[in-house]
Amino acid sequence: MKSVLEVAGPGEKPLNFDLGENLTVILGRTEESDWVVPFERYLSRRHLELHMKAGKLHVKRLTGATNPVFYKGKEIEAFVIETGEQFVVGKTRFMFNVKTKQSEQDDSPLLRYSMQEPAAFSKSLMSDRLRLLDLLELPEILRLKSTSESFTHVASMLRTLTNGTWSRISESNGKLLGLDSVLDGNSELKMSNALIEEALKQAPHPTLYCWSTPQESLKATVQEGTDWAICAAYQVPGEVPLIFYVAGQGGSEQALKDHCRLVGLIADMVGRSLTVSRLEGFKKRLERFFSGAIISKIIEAPDTKDLEPRMTEGTVMFFDIRGFSRLIEGKSEDILSHMRQLKEVMTALTEEIFKENGVVLQFLGDGILACWNVPFADPDHINQACRAALGMVESLGKVAPGWRCGIGIHTGEVIAGPMGAKQLFSYTVMGAVVNQASRVEGITKAVEVPILITKEVADKIIPGTVATRRVGKFQPAGMDTALDLFSVTDPPANKEHEALYTLGLEAFERGEWEKAYELLDKLPPSDRPARYLKSMAEMYRRKNPKDWKGLIELSEK
Repeated sequence: MKSVLEVAGPGEKPLNFDLGENLTVILGRTEESDWVVPFERYLSRRHLELHMKAGKLHVKRLTGATNPVFYKGKEIEAFVIETGEQFVVGKTRFMFNVKTKQSEQDDSPLLRYSMQEPAAFSKSLMSDRLRLLDLLELPEILRLKSTSESFTHVASMLRTLTNGTWSRISESNGKLLGLDSVLDGNSELKMSNALIEEALKQAPHPTLYCWSTPQESLKATVQEGTDWAICAAYQVPGEVPLIFYVAGQGGSEQALKDHCRLVGLIADMVGRSLTVSRLEGFKKRLERFFSGAIISKIIEAPDTKDLEPRMTEGTVMFFDIRGFSRLIEGKSEDILSHMRQLKEVMTALTEEIFKENGVVLQFLGDGILACWNVPFADPDHINQACRAALGMVESLGKVAPGWRCGIGIHTGEVIAGPMGAKQLFSYTVMGAVVNQASRVEGITKAVEVPILITKEVADKIIPGTVATRRVGKFQPAGMDTALDLFSVTDPPANKEHEALYTLGLEAFERGEWEKAYELLDKLPPSDRPARYLKSMAEMYRRKNPKDWKGLIELSEK
């Protein structure tokens, strides 16, 4: 058994100086001193006088020394320390320890200690100021360095700040993330399974095992060169628990408890940083689909049940740009120009959807599939979808003048949730309502209006939100279900104009082709639904359809 002064600086290989009874030496930064610590720039050429007497180390700052010495967090000129205590100059720690040869393995610690909140925030006997400086650097390191570099740095910090022999950061499944050790490279680092299990139970509070006590000669431990170990576990949501493990030799019970607190604090800081990073990544993925208001609800929700596949009511929108395929039938340079413009258009339209708390489920080339009332219920979802549609038409006219679009909206029961493969999935909706909304969007081409909605949507619109006009009943090709459709405009509409249109539509659905044509012909050519019905009436009066039931049958999708 011998007394030593262990010297540890951030990122530097530790130094050990043997202390003999009645030994007096000068410690400094250059060869002018008996003991040289070259890596600490705050040490003077001759800085300290050290003297061993009666098993205690007497420390005195020399008159010519420029910088202070810190002991127990205070600046002091001369003091006496006992085994396990330390003092600090600059960023370097000087620990007074006793070393002994270890014998066979014995994993039954003489001291067990799991730190709880009161102890974690109590005043330390160690140099909190210097430790704080290191801890303040940690968030920046975690932000700037790669994951592997960060874990290696944290492992080095754990060992240095606790004056440990080695430290290891790993996943609970054993995967190594970071390691720092002063032992020979071939030395096997043995960890106490019992300590790790206890740390996992106590998480996030750190646990200390000590296989010797200051009152007894050092006994056998898990590994030669260590007689204590500290372990803290942290559970990052959705990930394997992280294990922060540091082992060392020597030190008073209070010093070890201080080390325990520090390991717990570092584990908590790293764990919280990783949790925030994971949350930010999750948020970025959510931003592909959801508005800021919905994302906030998802993040603040106590669980993710609302994101799981489920059957619910949803208002589905299909959007498509008219004639975009013809725009990109040219030279590659022209196509790239249109694609850049398309990105601007889609950005503006997505903003209109998000503004009304809609969810963008998918971009379909020059189209968009969106939905409302998912993943969270919203009683205003139908009105929001209609307001968004009007905003999208207006926005398209501003961002890309001359471009036209079609929007179909339907509401009903859908299956909503994340769907796809294990490797890749997205949040989407499925069901008959989705297919029908797509068909409604297709019918806007024939009627030549930008927005069509189904009767199920029109019946639930709050009066005054938008103006609707019934266009007629349609039977899409390949579908058994007929769709009663309405156009949408900003209110208010021309009452006389609307009354004349209604009479024309009623005559049309009764099969009174001449009367329908006569009434609808009085409306201006800019009235696209009236012009469409007039053209259909003219066609039907030349070739009267059999078994007419007021249903316009479409031959194309």
